[in-house]
Amino acid sequence: MNQIQFLGTGWSHGVPMIGCDCRVCRERKPENVRRRSSLRLTDTDSNTIVIDVGPDFRDQAITFGIEKLDAVMITHQHADHVMGLDDIRRFTWQQPGPLTIWVEPGSLDRMNTLYPYVAQERSPAKAVPLVEFRAWQGPVRVGAWELIPHPVPHGDLPCVGVEIRCRAFRAGYVPDASGLPNDLIAHLQGVDVMILNALRHDPHPSHLSLEQSIELLKQIGATRSFVTHMGCPLDYHTLKTELPDRIEPAKDGLVIEVEEATVSPQSV
Repeated sequence: MNQIQFLGTGWSHGVPMIGCDCRVCRERKPENVRRRSSLRLTDTDSNTIVIDVGPDFRDQAITFGIEKLDAVMITHQHADHVMGLDDIRRFTWQQPGPLTIWVEPGSLDRMNTLYPYVAQERSPAKAVPLVEFRAWQGPVRVGAWELIPHPVPHGDLPCVGVEIRCRAFRAGYVPDASGLPNDLIAHLQGVDVMILNALRHDPHPSHLSLEQSIELLKQIGATRSFVTHMGCPLDYHTLKTELPDRIEPAKDGLVIEVEEATVSPQSV
């Protein structure tokens, strides 16, 4: 089965947030426990792609049973999207050659600075990730999936949203952005699934607020839409009852079955 799974749906702090005594953090209801934002794609041939690898990646891999990786996609260089890359070592040791990590081009130098010790050849004396960083400048196909990067504004850093294709299925995934270009909105109109960041209610200079996200999701008009990259001000259960039709809060572990473009209730 071709599937999309939310490995994490939280903002850069994660939820609960360190030192926060708000109701969402204090109660720690399962649907409000949010790891840093990440998405997993799998197909019927067991090809596995992960979009963004933040500091929660080890926990995500163990919790959601990730057993192999065929590609990693990096949307931008912020810590909550890249600081789990060292934990892909275990996956790279299971294959003969280096794992390809496709990186938003403006973040490529940063990856080489953060992880100068990666290697492309196996050495018995060095337990390092066997990876090859490549600039993600156009469509990348892995198994049944095609992933197309689209530049989006995100503060002062370059960033991409992802158009996801699997045969006739189309989805959009934008975990970090302060807006969407008009041509991208038009391009994504009518997709099967649209996933968009919604940090909090209050405006933010480099992220969409919940209200801004809702307005953009209405314009895109996907069959089903989800908000992700949410902070602790946002409560899953409140959102579940108050969001407009066809717009839902995502939660860690949630699975989208791609053929039918319907959502399975699987979660932790």
